[in-house]
Amino acid sequence: MALRFRELPWYFQLVLFVLVAVGVWALGWYVDFPPIFPIQAARAEQADLQRKYKQLVDEVAKLQAVKQRHQELKTRLAATKDQLAQIQTVVPEEKKTDEFMRTLQASATNAQVSLRRLTSRPVVTKEFYAEMPFEVELDGPYYAAMEFFDRLGRSTRIINAGGLRLQGIEAQRGGGKFEYTAGTSVAGVCTITTYYIPAQAEVAAVAPAAGAAAAPRRGAAGGPGPAPRPQ
Repeated sequence: MALRFRELPWYFQLVLFVLVAVGVWALGWYVDFPPIFPIQAARAEQADLQRKYKQLVDEVAKLQAVKQRHQELKTRLAATKDQLAQIQTVVPEEKKTDEFMRTLQASATNAQVSLRRLTSRPVVTKEFYAEMPFEVELDGPYYAAMEFFDRLGRSTRIINAGGLRLQGIEAQRGGGKFEYTAGTSVAGVCTITTYYIPAQAEVAAVAPAAGAAAAPRRGAAGGPGPAPRPQ
């Protein structure tokens, strides 16, 4: 006679429950029966989400590295701009002749030196810069003249003075070209040169002329001369 489930001993009931639970778990693990057993689908979705999460983490790490590199480049660019601004104050990209004239006049006034004449000389264009010379005639007390040149040397813009020719004015008093102020002891002429960065067109215009000047001419020193006559 068949026994009912409730009539079985408790340990048989426990074994049957365990077997049924294991069977259901195995079916859910190896077989997908949606929507009754959506375990496999959920597991696949979880794996896909984990894969996407890992991709996002990798992309975030790359973006953080790019962000750090971008910040470093911004810092270097800012430093380069500051350096360029400082260089442009020393050697500007334009002639800025009016500003240079004001610097000369201010230095002369503060040093109590009289500027009698400023004559512009031809600009000398080099490969990376250009020289802008002026012939200056001045007079004043000797130490005032030295202070004038010292002030020019301490200017933000590079200014050089050369070819200085000073002489006393004792013999010129009363018969000189100018009415000298009290205390004036020397007068002279010098060449004051400042510099700027020329435009590419200006450099290109000077390059052919420089090449032609450097080319040897027929009969010139170092160049081909006339053939010697046979004896």
